[in-house]
Amino acid sequence: MIKKTIASLSILLFLCQVHAQDNSVELPLIGDRLSGAVSQNEEEILGRQFLRDLKRETKILYDPIVQEWTELFIYKIGESSKVNKKAFELLIIEDNNLNAFAAPGGVIGVNAGLYKYSDNEAQFASVIAHELAHLSQRHFARQVLENSDRSNANMATLLASIVVAVATRSPAAVIGGQGIIATQSLRYSRLYETEADREGFVTLEKAGYRTKEMSEMFRNMQEVRRLSGDNVPEFLLTHPITTRRITESRERARQSDESGIIDTLNFKLIKQRVRFLMTDNLSIRALENEKYDSDDGKYFSALLERKKLNFSKSIEILEELEKKYPDNLIIKTTIAETYTESGNIGKSKSYTQNLLEISLGNYPLSYNLANAHIMEDNFLAAEQILEDIKFYRPVDINLLKDLSEVQLKSNNLLGYHLTNSEYLFYSARYEEALRDLQRARSIATNNFKIREIITERILILQSYVRNSRNTSG
Repeated sequence: MIKKTIASLSILLFLCQVHAQDNSVELPLIGDRLSGAVSQNEEEILGRQFLRDLKRETKILYDPIVQEWTELFIYKIGESSKVNKKAFELLIIEDNNLNAFAAPGGVIGVNAGLYKYSDNEAQFASVIAHELAHLSQRHFARQVLENSDRSNANMATLLASIVVAVATRSPAAVIGGQGIIATQSLRYSRLYETEADREGFVTLEKAGYRTKEMSEMFRNMQEVRRLSGDNVPEFLLTHPITTRRITESRERARQSDESGIIDTLNFKLIKQRVRFLMTDNLSIRALENEKYDSDDGKYFSALLERKKLNFSKSIEILEELEKKYPDNLIIKTTIAETYTESGNIGKSKSYTQNLLEISLGNYPLSYNLANAHIMEDNFLAAEQILEDIKFYRPVDINLLKDLSEVQLKSNNLLGYHLTNSEYLFYSARYEEALRDLQRARSIATNNFKIREIITERILILQSYVRNSRNTSG
């Protein structure tokens, strides 16, 4: 139990270090007005706060397969970008509206609607490349510098305003009196949009995608705006699509190689999976009458059958796809998931463990194995797996929530309160997080070292609570 407790506390030590970093000062380069306005260290601090607030204000689409694929995809595009610090934090937002954004500190937000409105992977990549260009060109800091002569707004308030704007999909959303500045920070100037288009184009080309698809994505966006009437998606308000942008994109594409990746099976599968996850129960019957002849269509059909509890039919469809694509991990992981959901735990565990021998530490597979153990009421085994995942994903609030629930079921009350405090902290619910930490300290009565670590964390959280109260007041 002591070993597990120490493991649970490892993140607390990490957070103490993060807090110390938050208070550090990065001296700007002499004559560097941009760094003087907002240093890269300050951007990272703001990004972390932004991330916590956003997790509190928005509904996150929680699916390990979609999360894993999209994260790896962003890092792939990021390798071809000019972003200095290639450390990204992805949030997939449960919203069918077209939207994507990049915030200071490498925070990338993607609405479920972006998968829906992208006809192929290259179009999806063009939007990600554009958002990464906003980061590499430090448009947020430059915007703040431009606004500094017109306003004395502090950075925390500015970021809070942006959180609300993103969460409500309203550029006019405000906190306090800083709505104009927040709107301006989201709605980049024509110059910045042009820069992001050009830099994004280069990134897209370097990443090996057909550059023509960027202008095709612009055209898709234009059509979405035409059909939206007065309910224009946030992305099209903050990234207005002009005839000039489309023309310039097409001209750049004409001067580049027309070859390159257009689409992949994995993107098609992920797109169908997101479509499935965003389909409510009332819509299932309407979808049953559709024909699913394509491979990705068959994948969607398998997910529908699983939702209707027709597990044998779902497995049959998936195994047919597996024969055609024997190395496709998305298909294989979905088979493992279906075994788990059907209650065939023995088959699920053996199938998943065999895959993990090939794909060691794979996030979706490990998660499925944990779920299989949970269905057997083997909470200790599930807890260990989720702890291992947490080592690599320490700020994943959904993971933290699941882990805390497992710890409660395994009667690890100290671990439960520690993990739940982390979940609440990363959801910007500081007072609740503080209460859980205080409960954890009261439990750890016989371990002086652990109590001291918790006490230090309590002191840090108390400062967050005070700052939160001052801001809200």
